[in-house]
Amino acid sequence: MIDIIKQLGIAMQPQSHHTPVCLESQGREFIGLLGKSHVLDILYFMFNNEESVRFNHLKREIGLTATTLSRRLEELNNQGLVDREVFAEVPARVEYKLSEKGRTLGPILKSVFSWVERVNS
Repeated sequence: MIDIIKQLGIAMQPQSHHTPVCLESQGREFIGLLGKSHVLDILYFMFNNEESVRFNHLKREIGLTATTLSRRLEELNNQGLVDREVFAEVPARVEYKLSEKGRTLGPILKSVFSWVERVNS
């Protein structure tokens, strides 16, 4: 093998090692977020609802505490997957919906879940 490399004039130089995006800081945070409790439940519910969803409706439908739901929605919002809209009303009304970026995640998650079902059947 070494003779062939020498004959072809290919230098044996170390290849540059590039870290995949999914292992870099932002990628790790995103993948970590998907693994947190109830995140996939929230995303699934929102993928199946075209309209904005009020906080309390989401809390009832998924069955989460207000604290957990609030934290997860904040994390999803920080990642740009969920848009949050606050209305100047008394009492305050807050609605959430998937952002454009969040909508693009739907087909990817469907593909992953289909793969999981296929390999575990």
